Amino acid sequence: MMRLKSLISAALVGVLALFTSSAHATPPETVPVAGPGNKADSTGFGAVAYAYKIGKYEVTNAEFAAFLNAVNKENIHKLYDGRMAGEYGGITRNGDAGAYTYAVKDGWSKKPVNYVTWETAVRYTNWLTNNDAKSKGDTETGSYTIKDGKVTALDRAILAAGKETKWVLPSEDEWYKAAYYDPNKTGGAGYWKCPAKSDDAPSANINTNSPSDVGFHAKSISPYGTYDQGGNMWEYNESRKGGKVGLRGGSFYINDNDSYLRAGIRYDVLSAKWPNYGFRVVALGGTAK
Repeated sequence: MMRLKSLISAALVGVLALFTSSAHATPPETVPVAGPGNKADSTGFGAVAYAYKIGKYEVTNAEFAAFLNAVNKENIHKLYDGRMAGEYGGITRNGDAGAYTYAVKDGWSKKPVNYVTWETAVRYTNWLTNNDAKSKGDTETGSYTIKDGKVTALDRAILAAGKETKWVLPSEDEWYKAAYYDPNKTGGAGYWKCPAKSDDAPSANINTNSPSDVGFHAKSISPYGTYDQGGNMWEYNESRKGGKVGLRGGSFYINDNDSYLRAGIRYDVLSAKWPNYGFRVVALGGTAK
């Protein structure tokens, strides 16, 4: 009887995995960032020549687990890290290589995914872009081409003018505009120093030693309607310089402080899996125009 139950359970897991792998991606919720052609801030960032949509929240464990179940049966690209099941992570893995399945830990579905590299974030956006039966959720081509360890991005202005929606990591200017620019600022459109329509640090998940649900700090909303661009997770952007990638926003992790929320703070870092590194996405073209 016990063996029969085990066989039935294994069969159900297999059916669920098959269903999940063939299901289309459900993109993260986005907010529109209109007003193309705005000028850059005094820092030199923020000018964007086209309209786009950006993730309202950081990509969550639930959204990322769906991606893993669809494309990561063997973990060839190391999209999953065992630490995701640990103290700071929210996703567990079951089964053997070739038949891996993934589940979100209780209470962690709305917390941001972490322990991801910049390249993993790029592959997630390719999967969103390839959300059709023909491409079968390809992760190596799409808005980006990944070949021989190199990542090549398509021209963003061309993507923004296209009829089809393409998913990408935010450029640093797109990220900056969504966080700090306010088209309705008193005295005329301009930039705030912190990502919550304020020059003072807003309520945010900084130095708490625990990731919070995305959007938990409801008063910390940017002029365009994004949450957690300050705090919760440091977020990758598409900036690349000398083998390093861009990072902004501050995080829940120990030793972070309110100063990291400010517009003048940015870092170029090695792509790596850390408990306080995450990302959000941008949609270009299609209905994002």
